[in-house]
Amino acid sequence: MIYEDLVKEMIQSKIITFGEYRLSSGRISPFYINLRILPSNPDLMNKIMSRIVEYIEMSEIDFDTIAGIETSGIVYATYLSCLMKKPLAYIRKKKKEHGLKNLIEGLIEDRRVLLIDDVSTTGLTLYNAIKVIRENKGIVENALVIIDRLEGAREKLRELNVELKSLLDMKTIVKILVKNNLITDREYSRIINYYREQGFRKILNDDQDE
Repeated sequence: MIYEDLVKEMIQSKIITFGEYRLSSGRISPFYINLRILPSNPDLMNKIMSRIVEYIEMSEIDFDTIAGIETSGIVYATYLSCLMKKPLAYIRKKKKEHGLKNLIEGLIEDRRVLLIDDVSTTGLTLYNAIKVIRENKGIVENALVIIDRLEGAREKLRELNVELKSLLDMKTIVKILVKNNLITDREYSRIINYYREQGFRKILNDDQDE
């Protein structure tokens, strides 16, 4: 599914920007996806969340509970749980030092959990969250992000027999940007070179994949 309108609005809202950015993985990326500012644009937020509901229903994903990863994933998981009338849980990245010291807030035992986050890069955050859910007797078969950067997350989650789904991925986004003249030749070349150098070839067009 291609969502040109969403990509255009993400560019206008500066959710997707171009430059030089150091990622948490240590890589220097020629673009950045900042979905943390999406809630500041409620119209676009509602549009994206509605499309995700449509995507989930079309994909026939079977689940009982929606779980978000702190911090960004919680926002989108909460929104989806309200739209879809599904129970909500969330996964901490580290235990609290007080109270019950839980890594998971919410009920997931023996429930099929749809794991939600905003962006996937290496997949390590999702991978760790899946392990936590399973250690707490939850069932995870699918994870869903708004944007997959196509930098190994899908393959990482396959190690746990979990399918990563995304509303958009960078290959689709780049095609839309080029088609609508929303990216310069230099920015395009830097993105293609970045993926080639990192060894992630899914972003490349057939005539570039040599």
